[in-house]
Formats: sequence, C-alpha cells, structure tokens
Amino acid sequence: MECTIYNENYIGFSLLGSEPHAVDCPTHLRYQEVERVMPRMMPVEEFQKWFFVSYFDLRPFVKAEAAYSMGTTAFVCVILCIASIFFTSSANVLVLAPVEKMMRKVELIRANPLKAMKIADDEFQREEMEKKKRANRRSWNLRKSRNPMDLVRTEASEPMETVILEKTIIKLGSLLALGFGEAGVNIVSSNMAGANSGVNAMVEGSMVDCIVGIARILNFSTATEVLQGKVMTFVNQIAEIVHGVVDECWGAVNKNDGDSFLIIWRLADLTESEERKMADLSVLAFSSIVGAVARSSVLAGYRQHPGLQQRLRDKCRVDLSFALHRGWAIEGAVGSDFKIDASYISPNVSVASNMEHATRKYGVRILVSQTVVELCSKEIVNKLRIIDKVTIKGSLVPLELSCLDLDFKRVQVEESADLPIVWNSRYRFKSRHAIEVRKHHLWNDTFSKAHVMKKDPHFQEMRTHYTVPFLQNFNMGYQNYSQGEWQVARNLLTKTHGMLSEKDGPSGALLRFMETPYQFKAPEWWRGVHALEDEF
Repeated sequence: MECTIYNENYIGFSLLGSEPHAVDCPTHLRYQEVERVMPRMMPVEEFQKWFFVSYFDLRPFVKAEAAYSMGTTAFVCVILCIASIFFTSSANVLVLAPVEKMMRKVELIRANPLKAMKIADDEFQREEMEKKKRANRRSWNLRKSRNPMDLVRTEASEPMETVILEKTIIKLGSLLALGFGEAGVNIVSSNMAGANSGVNAMVEGSMVDCIVGIARILNFSTATEVLQGKVMTFVNQIAEIVHGVVDECWGAVNKNDGDSFLIIWRLADLTESEERKMADLSVLAFSSIVGAVARSSVLAGYRQHPGLQQRLRDKCRVDLSFALHRGWAIEGAVGSDFKIDASYISPNVSVASNMEHATRKYGVRILVSQTVVELCSKEIVNKLRIIDKVTIKGSLVPLELSCLDLDFKRVQVEESADLPIVWNSRYRFKSRHAIEVRKHHLWNDTFSKAHVMKKDPHFQEMRTHYTVPFLQNFNMGYQNYSQGEWQVARNLLTKTHGMLSEKDGPSGALLRFMETPYQFKAPEWWRGVHALEDEF
C-alpha cells in the first residue's frame, strides 16, 4: 500500500495487522510513538533512488514510560506533601507558635503592664517543670542504659532565637512594671496600643480616689553624711521591708525621694466593704513596718556604727515615721521627652506630707487623718487615739488627727542566722508566691485585720504601756482641751504625760500649745481647731 509521509511517497506493508495494535501507515501514529530506521551511510545519488525504511511501533514503551512518569509524579507529590507537613510542623513549633506566644504576652502587657511580673513567674514555673521532667527522663534512661559513658555524657542545647526574644520581652515588661508601677500603667498601655513607632510620654493624667501614705526615714541626712556610698545599701535594706509589707497589704510604693516613700492604696471601683478593707490594710501595713524595722537584725547593726553613735548618741537606731490621708490624686507622667516619672500629684499628697512632718511635733510614729479613720472598721478605730484637730495646708476642712500608739523600743531584735542559700530566681519566685498567698489571705472577707494585730505578739508588746486608764485620762483631757476647759485639760494631760515609761508625745504637744502663748487660757476664737503650722 502507499503512504504519504512528509510529502514523500512510501510503498510498503504493515506487520501490525491484528487488533488491538492494527496500523496501516506510520502516519496513523503520533510522532513520539514511531521510530524510523533508515540507512545513513549511502551517497546522495543513492538517496534519491529507492531504499528501505523501517518504522517501529513504540506505543508499548510510551505507555510504560507514561505510567512510570505518572508514578514518579505521584511519588514526588507524596514526598512534597510529607516534606511540607514536616516543614509546616517545624515552622509552627520553631517560629509561628513562639511568635504567637510572644504576641499574647505583649497583648497582656499592653492591657496591664503590671501583669508582666506574673507572666515572668509563670514562665519560670514552666521552665522549672520542664527541667524536672528532663532530669527524671535522664535518670530513667541512665538506669536502663548499660553504657558507662552515659554516666558522664551531658546534653548540650543552645536556646533558640525565639526563646531568647521571648525572655527579653518578659524582662522588658517586668522592668516596665518595676519602673513605672501603678501610676505608669496608662503611659505604657497607651504607647503600646499605638501603631506608630514613636513614644508619647506626655499622656494625659487621670483622677483616682486613693489612700496616700508617706513613710520617711528619720535622721537621713546624718546617715548620708556618715555612710557615704553605703547609704544606697542602707536605703535598699529599709525599702526591702517597706515594699514587701506594702505589697502584701495590697498597696503600691510609687517612688522614693531618698528618705521618703510615697505609697498608694487605690480605692477606685471598690465597694464600701472593699474600701474598708483597704483602709484597714493601710494601717496594718504601717504598724507591721514599725515592728519589722525594730526586729530586723540587719538594720540593728547600724546601732553599733561608730559614726552614727557619735552623731546620734542615744537616738542611734533606724526609725521611720508615717502618715495616712485619703483623697483624690492625679495619676500620670511628670517630666519631658527626655525623662519622665510616673507619679501622683494632688493637694492631698501635700496634706499627707505635712502630717508626716507633724509626727515629730506630736512625738508619734504613725498619724492617721480623719478621712482614713472614717473608712476603717470599728476594731481598727478602737486602736487609734485622737490627739488633735487641725487645719492643714491643702485641706479645705479641719481634720482630726489620730495616732497608732506603738512603743517600738520594746521589741527585741531577732537573731537570724545566715541562710545557706544563694538568692536567685528560684527563691525570688518562692518568696513572691508566698507573698501572693498572704495577700489573698489578708483580702479574705472572713479575715479580720484587727485579729492580726491581736494575735501578733510583737504588736501586743509595743502596746503594753498604753493601758486603759492611760487612754481614758488622755481622752478626758483631750475633750476638755477641745471644749476650751484648758485648766482641767492641763491637769489630765500633765498626768498622762508622765504615765508612760517615756514622756507621752501628744500630751506634751497639747500642753506646749496651751502654755505658749495662751498660759492655759483658751482664746475667744477657740473652737477646738488650730492651724498645724502653729508651733508647739
């Protein structure tokens, strides 16, 4: 038969005459299914004449090749799927999951920067659990292994970059919480919430209702001159007690100006019963600090310091004075774009500061204003003594001043042996956990703050001299002083002035005020109130 292939006439016959491979002409097959074999070494003249050409059917091989190609493609697809699954899993474990975890932590810090310390504690607890699991697993493997080299083999692993970055974020958040405190919450959260990379330190302040506390280290200028560079250690040793007790009693230490601490108990969004608990805790905190400072063996060592003994003589001991006042304050940032401080500004802060200065005039350690006494429970109020009613610069109304009588000199120093530990993250976590448990215990509704004072042997020891007859005589003397019967008040207060082991400060202060220049005769303008600036 004849076939036309590429415009050339071919004459031949097909050997594929049977089904299913019947083909009459090579052109009936696709190009890749045919292989042509022809002589290639003949001259051109012979090529123009007749010659033999053979065509081979390659369809079985093409089918096999196609099948193998499909198998190869399927195999490659399976391998790619498996590889992508492993890659995705590794990417999730090594990159995506850590990044999402970091973002969750950043969101928490953005919402409330004070949670950074809690996040750090949770992260440390998780790491400790992981170390314990690895140690248990390794000890199990060592018991099962028969290779003696396993006893000395150690596992070396480098932390991943995402882990380092996560720890850095937690540390930065913790430093923000420590540096700014509660007053800086709005500053940190507002700047972290913005999409831009700039920092706006001048955030508008907000008004908060709070109890303002002032704690001041007495004779601080003398201690600074004598201790020189060691005064920083001196202040930090006192701050360790003040900060720890205040935090345990739900307060927040805002800032330290060398010798004074500004302390805040926030009352915003609290119920009446919760405000009462806050007021009780503020009084409990200051009374606990007085006892803790007196018992501290570390601070007692300064009583033997030659330089301090020479300058202070019989007053050579670490001593603090305190004042509590309730009112509003503006919470926010003070400073400029070069340096800011998160603090509280208010006339009520000045009132608390003036009250603290008055502790030296009245010869007491803790003064509590009428605004705080009105919040306290009856059990706490019964332990306070009203000593005067004054007008203070910054307050629009006269305030009754009450003191918490504590003879801290009766407390014995506790002999504490050196602990055989190295102060590290583990013990910091344990101490913070213990404080957290104590905080929630004090906040419990069924827990009386006055009961703590009653059961505390150190508190009872400091209250030993303040007997019922003494308090009754002073109260009668104060009532006569307030009503203008100064001659009667003179007799009663003179009696109470000498009833204690040491002279009673409030009795002496009132006697000095009535004596000079009034000679124990109430002036015509007397209504039971005088200005705090009056000299005693």
